[in-house]
Amino acid sequence: MRFIDFLGAKQTWVAKYGKNSINAEFVSNLLSTVNAGPLGELDKQKLHVFCVYSPLQALLSYFIGSYLGLTCAVVSPRSLNKLLDGYDVSKLGVIVTPIGRKTPVLPQKVKSLELNYSPTLVATTESLQPSDSKAQFVFCTSGSTGKAKRVVHCETRLVNNAKVVSSYLGLTQTDSSYCVFPMQYMYGLSTTLCALHSGSEISYGEFVSPSLVASYAMKNHVTVLPILGEWSYELSQVWLSGFEPNRLILLNASDRLLQSQAQEVMPWATAFWNNLGQTESGPRIFALELKQFTDLNEVCHNNTVSVGYPVDEAIKVKLVNKSVDTGIGNLYYKTPFKMVGYLLDCGDVQSVEAFSDSGDLFKQDEQGRWHWITRSSHTIKVNGELVPLTSLTNKILNFEAVSGVGYVTNKKGELCTFVESSDVNEALHTELTSLMTNTLRGKRSRVSLVPKLPRTENGKLDLSELRQRSL
Repeated sequence: MRFIDFLGAKQTWVAKYGKNSINAEFVSNLLSTVNAGPLGELDKQKLHVFCVYSPLQALLSYFIGSYLGLTCAVVSPRSLNKLLDGYDVSKLGVIVTPIGRKTPVLPQKVKSLELNYSPTLVATTESLQPSDSKAQFVFCTSGSTGKAKRVVHCETRLVNNAKVVSSYLGLTQTDSSYCVFPMQYMYGLSTTLCALHSGSEISYGEFVSPSLVASYAMKNHVTVLPILGEWSYELSQVWLSGFEPNRLILLNASDRLLQSQAQEVMPWATAFWNNLGQTESGPRIFALELKQFTDLNEVCHNNTVSVGYPVDEAIKVKLVNKSVDTGIGNLYYKTPFKMVGYLLDCGDVQSVEAFSDSGDLFKQDEQGRWHWITRSSHTIKVNGELVPLTSLTNKILNFEAVSGVGYVTNKKGELCTFVESSDVNEALHTELTSLMTNTLRGKRSRVSLVPKLPRTENGKLDLSELRQRSL
């Protein structure tokens, strides 16, 4: 199944952003004009980039890429330079931007093309004639390990994964999803594909604050809501005013869901799914529905909620370098939904092995549920001994004012810890510094208290920004 298979007379999905909306008929009419213009002449051997300014423009770009069978990326202006960093311009096609918008500064000899994403359309009875070539979509990672990687996905794998997710969520045509996660990233796209597959409605918003997300969900009868765990307190404070939904499926979109966070919003959920996937793996590897457990202690490890079980029987996982004492090891996965490979600067695609390293440490409990422990890179060596930063994070998060932690290492080899706290004071700084010194047994470290940790447009920690602050 491809993106263009979500078009046709029987398709009932609707996508909304502000006062604007599109449906299958709108997209079909737009695509009927594509081949007649310069888009229909694009070289399919090159990487083409849609630089968009709204979620609806992003969605339309995916449909255009699918229809033409392109290798393409959909990015915001903010992410364009990250995607193109070091890429061979001779392998680059055109940069497509919305008509009326200022074209971003481009490398020399790179062509741009303006596209009217909202033309006046006349209904057509002509059947679409899509390319036989399946589209490949390139996603730019957040760059948490330095230079961002370009992850290449085949459109059919993304759609097939969404079919699985839509099924276990039990979505129907009557559902209404609200998503503030950008469509250029895996979680926003997955939420969209689930709505398209179920023939339901999806509305997009700009993330401003959790309280506004909570208010929107109350006033607009939202039934499917992806959230970050750290939003839980603000969401619950708004919903305490009198929110009684008949149906509200909450989806955890953060890497780590704390037990306390889940408990704060659990009273309003008719279903609460913890899940985990990566840009490389496709949107979902694991999932677990939490409402079926009366005591979350049953499914937690170190105050972190289990990510559950593989979402499809075709997904295989295993632990490498598993500790005999702790049962913790590096998680490797094999899934029919994962990426094709990495797009290199030279334009070649670096393929991947059957089993991929998740880059995370996991353990499995006696019931077969999987527990995320930490990133593999979040383990540091102190006096020749490995110290997982997760154990340190758990201690820091026990402070009432603290709501988040981020780590980077600077050029001096110091571990720089940034602590998000509602109360930035010297007493807390002294206490946390002492905790770090004792935990790391004298290893040089720096603690910085900040009112808000910097985040990428996908809601994750912006480690590049933290590195700048650590200089």
